[in-house]
Amino acid sequence: MSAVELDPLEPETRLHEMIGGRYRLTSFVAKGSAISIADAWDTIDDRPVLVRLIRRRIMESPGFTHSFRTAMSSAALVSHPNLIAVFDWGVHDRADGTPSTAYVVTERLEGGSLRDILDRGRRLSYSQTLQLGLDVCHGLAEAHRQGHVHGEITPSKIVFGGDGRARLADLGLAAPIQSALWSFSGGPENQMVLYTSPEVAEGKPSTTRSDVYGLGLVMVETLTGDVPFSTDSAAATLRARIGRLLPVTADLGPLAQVLEHAARPEEDERPTAVEFGLELVGVARRLPRPEPLALVMSFESELDASGQQESALDAATQLVPATPPASNSPDDSSSAFDNVESLEFEEAEPRGSQADSSSRSSANETDGQPSIDADHATATTQSNVRPLPRPRWLVPVATVVAVAVALLGARILLATPIYDVPALSGIAEAEALNIVTPFEWQVTVTSERSDDYPVVGSVIRTSPASGEELREGGMFTLVVSEGPVLRELPEVTAMQGADALDLLDSAGFQPFTEIVYNEVIDIGEVISWEIPDDPAIQAGDSVEPGTLVRLVLSGGPAPREVPNIVGLIVGVARAQLVGTGLRIVEIEEVYDDETETGLILSQSPQPGELLDRGGEIEVSVSLGPNLIAFPLVPRDSSFEDVQQLLTDAGFAVELVLGAADGNVEEITIDGETPSPGDEFPNGTQVDVVAA
Repeated sequence: MSAVELDPLEPETRLHEMIGGRYRLTSFVAKGSAISIADAWDTIDDRPVLVRLIRRRIMESPGFTHSFRTAMSSAALVSHPNLIAVFDWGVHDRADGTPSTAYVVTERLEGGSLRDILDRGRRLSYSQTLQLGLDVCHGLAEAHRQGHVHGEITPSKIVFGGDGRARLADLGLAAPIQSALWSFSGGPENQMVLYTSPEVAEGKPSTTRSDVYGLGLVMVETLTGDVPFSTDSAAATLRARIGRLLPVTADLGPLAQVLEHAARPEEDERPTAVEFGLELVGVARRLPRPEPLALVMSFESELDASGQQESALDAATQLVPATPPASNSPDDSSSAFDNVESLEFEEAEPRGSQADSSSRSSANETDGQPSIDADHATATTQSNVRPLPRPRWLVPVATVVAVAVALLGARILLATPIYDVPALSGIAEAEALNIVTPFEWQVTVTSERSDDYPVVGSVIRTSPASGEELREGGMFTLVVSEGPVLRELPEVTAMQGADALDLLDSAGFQPFTEIVYNEVIDIGEVISWEIPDDPAIQAGDSVEPGTLVRLVLSGGPAPREVPNIVGLIVGVARAQLVGTGLRIVEIEEVYDDETETGLILSQSPQPGELLDRGGEIEVSVSLGPNLIAFPLVPRDSSFEDVQQLLTDAGFAVELVLGAADGNVEEITIDGETPSPGDEFPNGTQVDVVAA
């Protein structure tokens, strides 16, 4: 490849380009959506290194450069045998004006990554997985102690040296990259969220226990080949793990309990990295020493300072077993890891002491950011440390220690393990069984009802009780809830509705009412009741609290519709209302020229309205026309006298002929002469002729 040939996935990054003024890129070993990883030669310290180059789309994400500088300035100072050593970092500005790129320079390990192993269809044994988890817990514990969250625990971030020891890569780099990816339109791709914790899936920031969750899922994948909760899309994968317990299967074996604990959906229920490591140590006592890992070893030809090959050995990638850990016991079948005792999580002296500051005082200023001093960084890499001479007195001491460890291991092998009974009350039966399965107890499950643990399937208590000890193979009983204690249904028929409601409610039932009109039963009295879900249940039967009870209450007699009785004789109207419970009340009698005497002229309420049983209908009754008698008119009476007489009797007088001061000669009504005593309607007109 020529000096100007371009990387097809990253056009602005050229092979043989000098990054940061000292790192010459020689070949690309990995290309991802966020970073490219290249082998490079450090032209100042004359050694091979690995350079991570950030992709342009990540660099252009708002605020990335600032967050990158902030994170790396402190994370690069964290040094630990289980963390990839960071030699240098910065932002590389190109002289030709093309976009700059951020870079991180680390030690170069030849053992490949855990992703390389899994992609070849290989699975790890229980012991290998446990050792892997211990190594990562070492690194995480130190990072967390110094206030750092990794943010992306995945198989590709776990890499190996030739010694088989796992190191965690990208501390300080993963978090800002993840932040940038989540800010892109459409969100991250599915493969980027496979190990994401539920709280991050809900939009919350990643925490130290999010790292533990990711490690738990990685360890499950090493055993089963599958990532729990994974689906075909990022959104579905994120939703699938919110509020979900880790599915525990037989594939997880003795690691089931600790992995289920590490992958709890609630953040505060997970262990810290220190606690997770100590739980793994407890399981290690019951497992054989792990076989060496079949690492994906990369054998590279030696390069001189100019980047030219010195040997004829071509680059090749092979699967070879890692160097097994040194044994402290002559018996390779020991049931505990020989290097478990090296797992120490005690608080160390904080970084940043005067000695550390002096070892880091040499910084690369090409990008304005401090970097790890090359000599100091090289010293932190185990592969570059020259072993010190062993004092002579150490040999007999080591022999005594080895014998003691061997005797202790034999005692552990010969003794039946004893376990503390965990607190299981309140959790689901399946979850409890997952927790106790590794103890190999003989488990019996019984059930009973409990108001303290009313959820069906939840553990009420255990025998032996929580906190007691039980040997492997011992009898262990789980008492599981069948639901709350049953309640006897009382008889409430004929009770007042309010009293029945109080009685049922106090017994734990859920009563509700229905009103039905009844001509006999008093208002508010219980006519009947039933259980809607099972009408066959009767008083005295036992049912669960919370059961629905329907009470049928009397609403009293139904209201009556008022009929139309106007125009009827009062007696006939009364006969018509017989059986309705309504009655007629006469409030007045009224003369009416058009209505016969005795007929109903009006009513209230009006026809069609509703009236309670026993209600009254008020009516007015016709007296018929108002008739008056014609009086006796004396002869030769003056018109004025006759007019006064007839007017007083109720007639209307009209002088049709003659003078008003004359005497009356003729009186007619409608052309006929009335006789005394004849009846006429009140106000009838009388025609008078005077002379």
